[in-house]
Amino acid sequence: MLRSLARNAILVLFPVILAAIVILGKLNFEAARKFGRWGERSIVESTFLLAKEKVNRVENEIIKTDNTFMQIVNPAHLGSACEKWTVGIQSNLVKAAVIFNEEDEVIQFFHDRLENDDAISTYKLIVDEIIPSTNWFDSLDQDKHYHWTINKSDYLITTLSTIFEGHVYTALLLYDTEQILGTLFPNTIEDVGHERNINVVNGQGERLFGEDLEDTGDFSVALRFPSTLYKWKLQLAPVSAALYTDKNPKMEIAEWALIPGSFGIIVFGIFILAMVWVRERRLNKLKSEFISNTSHELKTPLALIRMFSELLAMKQVKDPEKVAHYHDIILKETERLTALIDNVLDFSRIERGKNEYHFERLNPKETISTAIDIYRHRVEAMGASLTFHCSDDIPSIRADQDAVTLVLLNLIDNAIKYAKGTDVIGVEMYTRGKYLFLDVYDRGQGIPASHLKRIFERFYRYRGADHESNRQRGSGIGLSLVKHIARAHGGYATVSSTPGVETRFSVRFPLR
Repeated sequence: MLRSLARNAILVLFPVILAAIVILGKLNFEAARKFGRWGERSIVESTFLLAKEKVNRVENEIIKTDNTFMQIVNPAHLGSACEKWTVGIQSNLVKAAVIFNEEDEVIQFFHDRLENDDAISTYKLIVDEIIPSTNWFDSLDQDKHYHWTINKSDYLITTLSTIFEGHVYTALLLYDTEQILGTLFPNTIEDVGHERNINVVNGQGERLFGEDLEDTGDFSVALRFPSTLYKWKLQLAPVSAALYTDKNPKMEIAEWALIPGSFGIIVFGIFILAMVWVRERRLNKLKSEFISNTSHELKTPLALIRMFSELLAMKQVKDPEKVAHYHDIILKETERLTALIDNVLDFSRIERGKNEYHFERLNPKETISTAIDIYRHRVEAMGASLTFHCSDDIPSIRADQDAVTLVLLNLIDNAIKYAKGTDVIGVEMYTRGKYLFLDVYDRGQGIPASHLKRIFERFYRYRGADHESNRQRGSGIGLSLVKHIARAHGGYATVSSTPGVETRFSVRFPLR
Protein backbone atom coordinates (compact mmCIF):
# COMPACT_ATOMS: atom_id res chain seq x y z
CA MET A 1 0.00 0.00 0.00
CA LEU A 2 2.72 2.41 0.96
CA ARG A 3 4.73 1.53 -2.15
CA SER A 4 1.66 2.15 -4.34
CA LEU A 5 1.10 5.53 -2.75
CA ALA A 6 4.78 6.39 -3.26
CA ARG A 7 4.59 5.43 -6.96
CA ASN A 8 1.40 7.47 -7.45
CA ALA A 9 2.98 10.44 -5.70
CA ILE A 10 5.97 10.21 -8.04
CA LEU A 11 3.68 10.04 -11.09
CA VAL A 12 1.82 13.15 -9.91
CA LEU A 13 4.88 15.10 -8.90
CA PHE A 14 6.96 14.34 -12.00
CA PRO A 15 4.87 16.53 -14.40
CA VAL A 16 4.90 19.26 -11.76
CA ILE A 17 8.66 19.04 -11.55
CA LEU A 18 8.95 19.10 -15.35
CA ALA A 19 6.70 22.19 -15.55
CA ALA A 20 8.75 23.88 -12.86
CA ILE A 21 11.92 23.08 -14.77
CA VAL A 22 10.48 24.53 -18.01
CA ILE A 23 9.37 27.71 -16.23
CA LEU A 24 12.74 27.98 -14.53
CA GLY A 25 14.48 27.46 -17.88
CA LYS A 26 12.41 30.23 -19.50
CA LEU A 27 13.16 32.58 -16.62
CA ASN A 28 16.83 31.73 -16.92
CA PHE A 29 16.66 32.40 -20.66
CA GLU A 30 15.11 35.84 -20.15
CA ALA A 31 17.60 36.63 -17.44
CA ALA A 32 20.42 35.53 -19.74
CA ARG A 33 19.20 37.87 -22.47
CA LYS A 34 18.96 40.73 -20.01
CA PHE A 35 22.44 40.02 -18.70
CA GLY A 36 23.59 39.82 -22.32
CA ARG A 37 22.31 43.34 -22.96
CA TRP A 38 23.99 44.55 -19.81
CA GLY A 39 27.15 42.82 -20.99
CA GLU A 40 26.96 44.58 -24.35
CA ARG A 41 26.53 47.90 -22.59
CA SER A 42 29.52 47.20 -20.36
CA ILE A 43 31.59 46.30 -23.44
CA VAL A 44 30.80 49.63 -25.05
CA GLU A 45 31.42 51.58 -21.83
CA SER A 46 34.73 49.87 -21.14
CA THR A 47 35.81 50.41 -24.75
CA PHE A 48 34.89 54.11 -24.53
CA LEU A 49 36.80 54.57 -21.27
CA LEU A 50 39.87 52.88 -22.70
CA ALA A 51 39.72 54.97 -25.89
CA LYS A 52 39.38 58.15 -23.83
CA GLU A 53 42.36 57.15 -21.69
CA LYS A 54 44.49 56.59 -24.82
CA VAL A 55 43.47 59.96 -26.31
CA ASN A 56 44.35 61.71 -23.05
CA ARG A 57 47.75 60.02 -22.97
CA VAL A 58 48.60 61.32 -26.46
CA GLU A 59 47.37 64.80 -25.55
CA ASN A 60 49.40 64.85 -22.34
CA GLU A 61 52.58 63.72 -24.11
CA ILE A 62 52.27 66.49 -26.72
CA ILE A 63 51.49 69.14 -24.10
CA LYS A 64 54.43 67.96 -21.98
CA THR A 65 56.66 68.25 -25.07
CA ASP A 66 55.26 71.77 -25.70
CA ASN A 67 56.20 72.87 -22.19
CA THR A 68 59.71 71.44 -22.48
CA PHE A 69 60.52 73.11 -25.81
CA MET A 70 58.84 76.40 -25.01
CA GLN A 71 61.23 76.80 -22.11
CA ILE A 72 64.15 76.28 -24.51
CA VAL A 73 62.96 78.78 -27.19
CA ASN A 74 61.89 81.45 -24.70
CA PRO A 75 62.32 84.92 -26.37
CA ALA A 76 63.57 86.34 -23.06
CA HIS A 77 66.69 84.16 -23.35
CA LEU A 78 67.53 84.28 -27.05
CA GLY A 79 71.25 84.42 -26.34
CA SER A 80 71.32 80.92 -24.82
CA ALA A 81 68.41 79.41 -26.75
CA CYS A 82 70.61 77.76 -29.38
CA GLU A 83 72.82 76.14 -26.75
CA LYS A 84 69.79 74.93 -24.78
CA TRP A 85 68.26 73.54 -27.97
CA THR A 86 71.39 71.53 -28.79
CA VAL A 87 72.05 70.27 -25.26
CA GLY A 88 68.54 69.92 -23.83
CA ILE A 89 66.68 68.36 -26.76
CA GLN A 90 65.57 64.80 -25.92
CA SER A 91 62.51 64.25 -28.11
CA ASN A 92 62.37 63.56 -31.84
CA LEU A 93 58.74 64.64 -31.99
CA VAL A 94 59.63 68.31 -32.72
CA LYS A 95 61.07 68.75 -36.19
CA ALA A 96 62.00 72.44 -35.98
CA ALA A 97 61.16 75.69 -34.17
CA VAL A 98 61.30 79.42 -34.90
CA ILE A 99 60.89 82.67 -33.02
CA PHE A 100 59.30 85.52 -34.98
CA ASN A 101 58.02 89.01 -34.14
CA GLU A 102 54.75 90.77 -34.78
CA GLU A 103 55.99 91.71 -38.26
CA ASP A 104 56.30 87.97 -39.07
CA GLU A 105 60.05 88.35 -39.27
CA VAL A 106 61.98 85.24 -38.21
CA ILE A 107 64.47 86.08 -35.47
CA GLN A 108 65.78 82.59 -34.75
CA PHE A 109 65.47 79.22 -36.49
CA PHE A 110 66.15 76.02 -34.54
CA HIS A 111 66.70 72.58 -35.99
CA ASP A 112 68.81 69.62 -35.03
CA ARG A 113 68.08 66.57 -37.17
CA LEU A 114 67.54 68.22 -40.54
CA GLU A 115 70.00 68.08 -43.42
CA ASN A 116 70.65 71.22 -45.44
CA ASP A 117 67.99 70.59 -48.08
CA ASP A 118 65.41 69.54 -45.47
CA ALA A 119 66.26 72.55 -43.32
CA ILE A 120 65.79 74.92 -46.26
CA SER A 121 62.47 73.37 -47.31
CA THR A 122 61.22 73.31 -43.70
CA TYR A 123 62.22 76.95 -43.18
CA LYS A 124 60.45 77.91 -46.41
CA LEU A 125 57.30 76.00 -45.32
CA ILE A 126 57.25 77.81 -41.98
CA VAL A 127 57.84 81.27 -43.46
CA ASP A 128 55.61 81.00 -46.51
CA GLU A 129 52.74 78.78 -45.31
CA ILE A 130 52.56 78.57 -41.54
CA ILE A 131 53.52 81.96 -40.07
CA PRO A 132 51.13 83.97 -42.29
CA SER A 133 48.25 81.79 -41.16
CA THR A 134 48.85 82.21 -37.42
CA ASN A 135 47.49 84.94 -35.18
CA TRP A 136 49.76 85.91 -32.30
CA PHE A 137 46.80 87.18 -30.26
CA ASP A 138 45.27 83.66 -30.14
CA SER A 139 48.38 82.26 -28.45
CA LEU A 140 49.21 85.18 -26.12
CA ASP A 141 50.55 83.62 -22.92
CA GLN A 142 48.97 80.28 -23.76
CA ASP A 143 49.69 77.42 -26.13
CA LYS A 144 47.74 77.28 -29.35
CA HIS A 145 47.64 74.15 -31.50
CA TYR A 146 47.08 74.06 -35.24
CA HIS A 147 46.43 70.82 -37.08
CA TRP A 148 46.58 71.74 -40.76
CA THR A 149 46.74 69.93 -44.06
CA ILE A 150 49.24 71.71 -46.33
CA ASN A 151 49.96 70.31 -49.79
CA LYS A 152 48.15 67.07 -48.83
CA SER A 153 50.39 66.60 -45.77
CA ASP A 154 49.30 66.86 -42.13
CA TYR A 155 51.20 69.16 -39.78
CA LEU A 156 50.90 69.81 -36.07
CA ILE A 157 52.00 73.29 -34.97
CA THR A 158 52.17 74.79 -31.48
CA THR A 159 52.55 78.56 -30.91
CA LEU A 160 53.09 80.64 -27.78
CA SER A 161 53.23 84.45 -27.90
CA THR A 162 54.89 86.65 -25.29
CA ILE A 163 55.26 90.42 -24.94
CA PHE A 164 58.89 91.20 -24.11
CA GLU A 165 60.35 94.73 -23.90
CA GLY A 166 57.38 96.18 -25.74
CA HIS A 167 57.52 93.73 -28.63
CA VAL A 168 55.50 90.61 -29.37
CA TYR A 169 57.48 87.45 -29.92
CA THR A 170 55.96 84.14 -30.95
CA ALA A 171 57.64 80.79 -30.48
CA LEU A 172 56.48 78.19 -33.00
CA LEU A 173 57.06 74.42 -32.84
CA LEU A 174 56.67 72.25 -35.93
CA TYR A 175 56.02 68.60 -35.02
CA ASP A 176 57.22 65.67 -37.09
CA THR A 177 54.04 63.70 -37.83
CA GLU A 178 56.05 60.69 -39.00
CA GLN A 179 57.64 60.49 -35.55
CA ILE A 180 54.20 60.83 -33.95
CA LEU A 181 52.94 57.86 -35.97
CA GLY A 182 56.12 55.83 -35.62
CA THR A 183 57.14 56.58 -32.02
CA LEU A 184 54.48 58.35 -29.97
CA PHE A 185 51.50 56.18 -30.93
CA PRO A 186 53.25 52.80 -30.44
CA ASN A 187 54.41 53.93 -26.99
CA THR A 188 51.10 55.37 -25.79
CA ILE A 189 48.10 53.74 -27.47
CA GLU A 190 49.18 50.41 -28.93
CA ASP A 191 48.99 48.37 -25.72
CA VAL A 192 45.27 47.54 -25.69
CA GLY A 193 45.65 43.76 -25.27
CA HIS A 194 44.72 40.93 -27.61
CA GLU A 195 40.98 41.42 -27.04
CA ARG A 196 40.80 44.79 -28.83
CA ASN A 197 42.05 46.46 -31.99
CA ILE A 198 42.96 50.13 -32.28
CA ASN A 199 43.80 52.53 -35.09
CA VAL A 200 44.00 56.22 -35.99
CA VAL A 201 42.39 57.65 -39.15
CA ASN A 202 42.44 61.10 -40.75
CA GLY A 203 39.50 63.25 -41.74
CA GLN A 204 38.95 61.24 -44.92
CA GLY A 205 38.80 57.96 -43.03
CA GLU A 206 42.21 56.83 -44.26
CA ARG A 207 44.04 54.62 -41.77
CA LEU A 208 47.26 56.19 -40.50
CA PHE A 209 48.12 53.80 -37.65
CA GLY A 210 46.96 50.45 -36.32
CA GLU A 211 44.78 47.63 -37.64
CA ASP A 212 41.75 47.60 -39.89
CA LEU A 213 38.52 47.42 -37.89
CA GLU A 214 35.90 45.23 -39.54
CA ASP A 215 32.53 43.84 -38.41
CA THR A 216 32.60 45.88 -35.21
CA GLY A 217 28.89 46.74 -35.22
CA ASP A 218 27.82 48.98 -32.35
CA PHE A 219 30.90 48.15 -30.30
CA SER A 220 33.31 50.45 -32.12
CA VAL A 221 34.24 53.74 -30.40
CA ALA A 222 35.71 56.72 -32.28
CA LEU A 223 37.08 59.78 -30.46
CA ARG A 224 38.81 62.87 -31.84
CA PHE A 225 41.88 64.30 -30.16
CA PRO A 226 40.34 67.38 -28.52
CA SER A 227 43.04 70.05 -28.82
CA THR A 228 46.16 68.77 -30.60
CA LEU A 229 45.60 66.35 -33.50
CA TYR A 230 41.96 67.36 -33.82
CA LYS A 231 41.68 66.30 -37.48
CA TRP A 232 42.48 62.70 -36.57
CA LYS A 233 40.28 60.15 -34.83
CA LEU A 234 41.24 57.26 -32.58
CA GLN A 235 39.09 54.15 -33.13
CA LEU A 236 38.86 51.20 -30.73
CA ALA A 237 36.79 48.02 -31.01
CA PRO A 238 36.72 44.53 -29.44
CA VAL A 239 38.22 41.82 -31.64
CA SER A 240 35.20 39.51 -31.15
CA ALA A 241 32.57 42.23 -31.61
CA ALA A 242 31.00 40.38 -34.54
CA LEU A 243 30.03 37.60 -32.17
CA TYR A 244 27.80 40.02 -30.21
CA THR A 245 25.90 41.63 -33.10
CA ASP A 246 22.11 41.25 -32.86
CA LYS A 247 19.70 39.95 -35.47
CA ASN A 248 21.93 37.00 -36.33
CA PRO A 249 19.72 33.99 -37.20
CA LYS A 250 22.27 31.50 -35.94
CA MET A 251 22.52 33.36 -32.66
CA GLU A 252 18.72 33.40 -32.34
CA ILE A 253 18.62 29.61 -32.85
CA ALA A 254 21.39 29.15 -30.30
CA GLU A 255 19.55 31.33 -27.79
CA TRP A 256 16.32 29.36 -28.13
CA ALA A 257 18.30 26.13 -27.83
CA LEU A 258 19.26 27.29 -24.36
CA ILE A 259 15.84 26.28 -23.01
CA PRO A 260 16.06 22.54 -23.75
CA GLY A 261 19.75 22.72 -22.96
CA SER A 262 19.01 24.23 -19.57
CA PHE A 263 16.31 21.61 -19.04
CA GLY A 264 18.78 18.83 -19.80
CA ILE A 265 21.37 20.32 -17.48
CA ILE A 266 18.86 20.59 -14.64
CA VAL A 267 17.72 16.98 -15.13
CA PHE A 268 21.32 15.87 -15.21
CA GLY A 269 21.95 17.88 -12.04
CA ILE A 270 19.02 16.15 -10.31
CA PHE A 271 20.42 12.79 -11.40
CA ILE A 272 23.85 13.68 -10.00
CA LEU A 273 22.28 14.86 -6.74
CA ALA A 274 20.41 11.58 -6.46
CA MET A 275 23.63 9.65 -7.00
CA VAL A 276 25.42 11.78 -4.41
CA TRP A 277 22.55 11.19 -1.97
CA VAL A 278 22.74 7.42 -2.51
CA ARG A 279 26.52 7.52 -2.13
CA GLU A 280 26.27 9.57 1.07
CA ARG A 281 23.73 7.13 2.50
CA ARG A 282 26.05 4.25 1.70
CA LEU A 283 29.01 6.14 3.17
CA ASN A 284 27.07 6.93 6.35
CA LYS A 285 26.14 3.27 6.66
CA LEU A 286 29.78 2.30 6.23
CA LYS A 287 30.79 4.89 8.84
CA SER A 288 28.30 3.42 11.29
CA GLU A 289 29.73 -0.05 10.68
CA PHE A 290 33.24 1.41 11.07
CA ILE A 291 32.38 2.84 14.49
CA SER A 292 30.78 -0.41 15.59
CA ASN A 293 33.63 -2.56 14.30
CA THR A 294 36.32 -0.28 15.72
CA SER A 295 34.63 -0.26 19.13
CA HIS A 296 34.57 -4.05 19.11
CA GLU A 297 38.17 -4.20 17.89
CA LEU A 298 39.24 -1.98 20.77
CA LYS A 299 37.22 -3.81 23.42
CA THR A 300 38.41 -7.33 22.53
CA PRO A 301 42.16 -6.84 23.11
CA LEU A 302 41.49 -4.61 26.13
CA ALA A 303 39.32 -7.31 27.72
CA LEU A 304 41.97 -9.98 27.13
CA ILE A 305 44.77 -7.74 28.42
CA ARG A 306 42.77 -6.92 31.55
CA MET A 307 41.76 -10.53 32.24
CA PHE A 308 45.24 -12.03 31.92
CA SER A 309 46.84 -9.08 33.71
CA GLU A 310 44.50 -9.62 36.68
CA LEU A 311 45.30 -13.35 36.75
CA LEU A 312 49.01 -12.60 36.82
CA ALA A 313 48.61 -9.80 39.38
CA MET A 314 46.70 -12.07 41.79
CA LYS A 315 49.45 -14.72 41.36
CA GLN A 316 46.89 -17.48 40.95
CA VAL A 317 48.83 -19.06 38.08
CA LYS A 318 51.69 -21.19 39.32
CA ASP A 319 52.69 -22.97 36.13
CA PRO A 320 55.67 -21.10 34.55
CA GLU A 321 54.56 -22.18 31.06
CA LYS A 322 51.12 -20.66 31.59
CA VAL A 323 52.66 -17.45 32.96
CA ALA A 324 54.83 -17.17 29.84
CA HIS A 325 51.82 -17.96 27.66
CA TYR A 326 49.73 -15.25 29.35
CA HIS A 327 52.56 -12.74 28.94
CA ASP A 328 52.74 -13.67 25.27
CA ILE A 329 48.97 -13.12 24.88
CA ILE A 330 49.20 -9.71 26.60
CA LEU A 331 52.10 -8.72 24.31
CA LYS A 332 50.28 -9.81 21.13
CA GLU A 333 47.03 -8.08 22.09
CA THR A 334 48.99 -4.94 22.96
CA GLU A 335 50.63 -4.99 19.53
CA ARG A 336 47.23 -5.57 17.92
CA LEU A 337 45.68 -2.71 19.89
CA THR A 338 48.59 -0.39 19.05
CA ALA A 339 48.32 -1.20 15.35
CA LEU A 340 44.58 -0.53 15.37
CA ILE A 341 44.95 2.81 17.16
CA ASP A 342 47.76 3.80 14.79
CA ASN A 343 45.50 3.00 11.84
CA VAL A 344 42.65 5.08 13.25
CA LEU A 345 44.94 8.02 14.06
CA ASP A 346 46.58 7.91 10.63
CA PHE A 347 43.19 7.73 8.93
CA SER A 348 41.91 10.65 11.01
CA ARG A 349 44.90 12.79 10.01
CA ILE A 350 44.38 11.92 6.35
CA GLU A 351 40.69 12.83 6.55
CA ARG A 352 41.60 16.22 8.02
CA GLY A 353 44.34 16.74 5.43
CA LYS A 354 47.02 17.01 8.12
CA ASN A 355 48.93 13.81 7.56
CA GLU A 356 52.66 14.41 7.12
CA TYR A 357 55.34 12.02 5.91
CA HIS A 358 59.00 12.26 6.83
CA PHE A 359 60.92 11.18 3.75
CA GLU A 360 64.45 9.91 4.20
CA ARG A 361 66.85 7.59 2.44
CA LEU A 362 66.23 4.06 3.75
CA ASN A 363 67.08 0.45 3.01
CA PRO A 364 63.71 -1.14 2.12
CA LYS A 365 65.00 -4.69 2.66
CA GLU A 366 65.86 -4.00 6.31
CA THR A 367 62.58 -2.14 6.90
CA ILE A 368 60.46 -4.97 5.48
CA SER A 369 62.45 -7.68 7.29
CA THR A 370 61.87 -5.95 10.63
CA ALA A 371 58.15 -5.58 9.94
CA ILE A 372 57.80 -9.24 8.96
CA ASP A 373 59.27 -10.37 12.28
CA ILE A 374 56.39 -8.58 14.07
CA TYR A 375 53.73 -10.82 12.42
CA ARG A 376 55.66 -14.05 11.90
CA HIS A 377 54.47 -15.70 15.13
CA ARG A 378 50.84 -14.72 14.48
CA VAL A 379 50.92 -16.17 10.96
CA GLU A 380 52.51 -19.39 12.14
CA ALA A 381 49.87 -19.65 14.88
CA MET A 382 47.16 -19.88 12.17
CA GLY A 383 48.98 -22.81 10.56
CA ALA A 384 50.60 -20.95 7.69
CA SER A 385 54.13 -19.88 6.92
CA LEU A 386 55.27 -16.31 6.34
CA THR A 387 57.88 -16.18 3.58
CA PHE A 388 59.98 -13.32 2.29
CA HIS A 389 61.72 -13.27 -1.07
CA CYS A 390 63.82 -10.27 -2.02
CA SER A 391 66.00 -9.52 -5.03
CA ASP A 392 69.68 -8.96 -4.42
CA ASP A 393 69.80 -5.64 -6.29
CA ILE A 394 67.30 -3.68 -4.19
CA PRO A 395 68.44 -0.03 -4.06
CA SER A 396 67.69 2.46 -1.32
CA ILE A 397 64.65 4.72 -1.76
CA ARG A 398 63.35 7.95 -0.30
CA ALA A 399 60.33 7.09 1.81
CA ASP A 400 58.75 7.34 5.24
CA GLN A 401 59.91 4.26 7.15
CA ASP A 402 56.86 4.11 9.47
CA ALA A 403 54.52 4.47 6.49
CA VAL A 404 56.21 1.66 4.55
CA THR A 405 56.03 -0.55 7.66
CA LEU A 406 52.33 0.30 8.06
CA VAL A 407 51.66 -0.71 4.45
CA LEU A 408 53.16 -4.16 4.95
CA LEU A 409 51.51 -4.77 8.33
CA ASN A 410 48.07 -3.83 6.99
CA LEU A 411 48.46 -6.15 4.00
CA ILE A 412 49.63 -9.06 6.17
CA ASP A 413 46.86 -8.41 8.71
CA ASN A 414 44.32 -8.40 5.88
CA ALA A 415 45.60 -11.78 4.69
CA ILE A 416 45.44 -13.21 8.21
CA LYS A 417 41.79 -12.18 8.55
CA TYR A 418 40.45 -13.15 5.14
CA ALA A 419 42.77 -15.87 3.82
CA LYS A 420 41.78 -18.70 6.10
CA GLY A 421 43.01 -22.03 4.80
CA THR A 422 46.05 -20.62 3.03
CA ASP A 423 49.28 -22.51 3.59
CA VAL A 424 51.45 -19.47 3.00
CA ILE A 425 51.42 -15.70 3.21
CA GLY A 426 54.22 -14.52 0.98
CA VAL A 427 56.02 -11.20 0.77
CA GLU A 428 58.07 -10.37 -2.32
CA MET A 429 60.16 -7.31 -3.10
CA TYR A 430 61.77 -6.62 -6.46
CA THR A 431 62.42 -3.82 -8.93
CA ARG A 432 60.93 -3.39 -12.37
CA GLY A 433 61.46 -0.31 -14.51
CA LYS A 434 61.23 2.83 -12.42
CA TYR A 435 59.48 1.20 -9.43
CA LEU A 436 60.19 -0.88 -6.37
CA PHE A 437 57.44 -3.52 -6.00
CA LEU A 438 56.22 -4.77 -2.61
CA ASP A 439 53.82 -7.70 -3.08
CA VAL A 440 51.84 -9.64 -0.46
CA TYR A 441 50.04 -12.77 -1.64
CA ASP A 442 48.06 -15.63 -0.16
CA ARG A 443 46.27 -18.77 -1.37
CA GLY A 444 42.99 -18.29 0.42
CA GLN A 445 39.44 -18.00 -0.86
CA GLY A 446 40.20 -14.93 -2.95
CA ILE A 447 38.13 -11.89 -3.92
CA PRO A 448 35.48 -11.93 -6.69
CA ALA A 449 36.11 -9.58 -9.62
CA SER A 450 32.99 -7.54 -8.77
CA HIS A 451 34.56 -6.48 -5.46
CA LEU A 452 38.07 -5.68 -6.66
CA LYS A 453 37.21 -2.12 -7.71
CA ARG A 454 35.95 -1.23 -4.22
CA ILE A 455 38.50 -3.09 -2.14
CA PHE A 456 40.57 0.09 -1.47
CA GLU A 457 37.55 2.25 -0.54
CA ARG A 458 37.44 3.60 2.98
CA PHE A 459 35.18 1.65 5.37
CA TYR A 460 34.54 -1.03 2.74
CA ARG A 461 34.85 -4.62 3.93
CA TYR A 462 34.44 -7.63 1.67
CA ARG A 463 32.29 -10.33 3.22
CA GLY A 464 33.15 -13.74 1.84
CA ALA A 465 30.86 -16.65 1.30
CA ASP A 466 32.06 -18.58 4.32
CA HIS A 467 30.72 -17.78 7.78
CA GLU A 468 34.16 -17.41 9.31
CA SER A 469 35.16 -14.52 7.04
CA ASN A 470 31.82 -12.86 7.66
CA ARG A 471 32.52 -12.90 11.39
CA GLN A 472 35.86 -11.19 10.93
CA ARG A 473 35.98 -7.81 12.61
CA GLY A 474 37.84 -4.90 11.10
CA SER A 475 37.76 -1.14 10.73
CA GLY A 476 37.63 -1.08 6.93
CA ILE A 477 40.39 1.53 6.71
CA GLY A 478 43.55 -0.57 6.44
CA LEU A 479 43.56 -0.94 2.65
CA SER A 480 42.49 2.69 2.13
CA LEU A 481 45.56 3.69 4.17
CA VAL A 482 47.72 1.48 1.94
CA LYS A 483 46.39 3.25 -1.16
CA HIS A 484 46.88 6.72 0.35
CA ILE A 485 50.45 6.01 1.46
CA ALA A 486 51.34 4.63 -1.98
CA ARG A 487 49.99 7.75 -3.69
CA ALA A 488 51.70 10.06 -1.21
CA HIS A 489 55.01 8.42 -2.19
CA GLY A 490 54.33 8.88 -5.91
CA GLY A 491 53.29 5.28 -6.50
CA TYR A 492 50.07 3.28 -6.47
CA ALA A 493 48.48 0.11 -5.13
CA THR A 494 46.77 -2.66 -7.10
CA VAL A 495 45.10 -5.99 -6.38
CA SER A 496 44.53 -9.11 -8.47
CA SER A 497 42.76 -12.26 -7.41
CA THR A 498 41.94 -15.67 -8.77
CA PRO A 499 39.56 -17.21 -6.19
CA GLY A 500 40.97 -20.39 -4.74
CA VAL A 501 44.35 -19.88 -6.42
CA GLU A 502 46.04 -16.65 -5.38
CA THR A 503 45.25 -13.11 -4.21
CA ARG A 504 48.06 -10.60 -4.64
CA PHE A 505 48.29 -7.02 -3.40
CA SER A 506 51.05 -5.01 -5.06
CA VAL A 507 52.33 -1.62 -3.88
CA ARG A 508 54.76 0.31 -6.07
CA PHE A 509 57.22 2.93 -4.83
CA PRO A 510 59.17 5.07 -7.29
CA LEU A 511 62.93 4.51 -7.26
CA ARG A 512 63.56 8.22 -7.95
